[in-house]
Amino acid sequence: MIIPSAAVNTGSFRDRDGRVYHFQGRVFRGLSPSALENYRQLTQKPFYTKLAESGKVIGTRELSGEQNPLPEDVKATWTGFLEHDPVPVISYPYEWTFSMLKAAALLQLHLVERAVSNGFTLKDATPYNIQFVGREPVFIDIPSFEPLDEGEPWSGYRQFCEMFLFPLFIQAYKDCNFQPFMRASIDGVNVQAAASLFGFRDRFRKGVMSHVWLQSKLDRRYGGSSENVRSSLKTAGFNRELILVNVRKLQKLVRKLEWAATGSEWGDYTEFHNYSDEDHVRKEGFIRESIIEQKPEMVWDIGCNTGQFSRIAAAECERVVSTDIDHVAVERIFLNPETPENILPLVQNVADPSPNWGWRNRERSDLQTRSSPDLVLCLALIHHVVITANIPLAEFIDWLAGLTDKLVIEYVSRRDDKVQTLLRNKEDKYSDYSRESLETNLKRHFEIRNRRDVNNGDRSLYLCVKPGGQVRSAP
Repeated sequence: MIIPSAAVNTGSFRDRDGRVYHFQGRVFRGLSPSALENYRQLTQKPFYTKLAESGKVIGTRELSGEQNPLPEDVKATWTGFLEHDPVPVISYPYEWTFSMLKAAALLQLHLVERAVSNGFTLKDATPYNIQFVGREPVFIDIPSFEPLDEGEPWSGYRQFCEMFLFPLFIQAYKDCNFQPFMRASIDGVNVQAAASLFGFRDRFRKGVMSHVWLQSKLDRRYGGSSENVRSSLKTAGFNRELILVNVRKLQKLVRKLEWAATGSEWGDYTEFHNYSDEDHVRKEGFIRESIIEQKPEMVWDIGCNTGQFSRIAAAECERVVSTDIDHVAVERIFLNPETPENILPLVQNVADPSPNWGWRNRERSDLQTRSSPDLVLCLALIHHVVITANIPLAEFIDWLAGLTDKLVIEYVSRRDDKVQTLLRNKEDKYSDYSRESLETNLKRHFEIRNRRDVNNGDRSLYLCVKPGGQVRSAP
């Protein structure tokens, strides 16, 4: 089966010079004549070889005809083909934390600096061209590198501002989560929208005057003009040194951007959970034993808090996707030096998850399309879904059953002080929230293989496996 995919390249549908294909578990990219020639020139440059060796760009190689397994009609569409190393789990900037977007921005600027210094440029400056392998950003859109025409400006500057810099400003200067802005528009935060968001006093913050306010003024002045600004710049003697000056100033600006992450509900989970030490050890043991028994390769930890149980899973499986609605908690996972490299932390609201969207709803896909979990951890989450998000318990279990064959889920009883807090000042219409209801709904899809009660029975852990589910053989 061939799947033209934009999950690996933002230009998959819109780029006339190439297209990405997933086929037989591999990732291929067809190239036009000019794109293929640019790639061949690029690979002769020592700067690109060093970038590839350092892992800053995705592993890529040109395929000869006999190496290409794609069907003949696809081969006939393009002049040549590349093969890329696969990314374990694709993620999008509206799922990243502040520090993840900042790391991606610095990688983008580093690549532009190296390229321009060596006679190349990057035609795009979008975070969709960057993915995280482990906790390191990696650039995946190799055909974005093109030879630089002397006198040409950096064409990706505005896109960098709208898709990297302005979202970072929003988080750092306004303490407002940038993810909803990025999910609202596939092209990021428009310069005019950014100018509206930052008031007069904000103009004195570093970078706002030059990159937001002045750029919005120029945009209003020249946006509808017939004047060829690029030609005017070339005539005026614009050169690559001016690009490098701007890029290095941007690097300095981005490095200094900080977000004082505050207001987290669960960011201090490890300090304020309501388990005794003994019960906490019993919970950890149940999770570890369940994962060892079931041998999953991919685990999702939904509602991961600061990743304590994700780390247990990561020690026993190939990869963990850790998601939580709490930006602060996920940020702490990313910044924690003890976080294993096989954990990908993402900001994700289980009640409002990342959708399929973009052109024909295929440019960006939901997380379930991008990653298929062998086992899901759903710990101390169900009361938030049912009581806070008002999702019927039966529907939540149906969704989990459509996601995985193996589930570790924790029930928090009504006697627990966390549930009491959620119910305070609310009319209790949650008759479906009970242990009996949970077990009944679990049994519609799964066999309950194991149960362990903690906190004097106020909390219960369940290992659930679909009938006929096979335990993965040990390697």
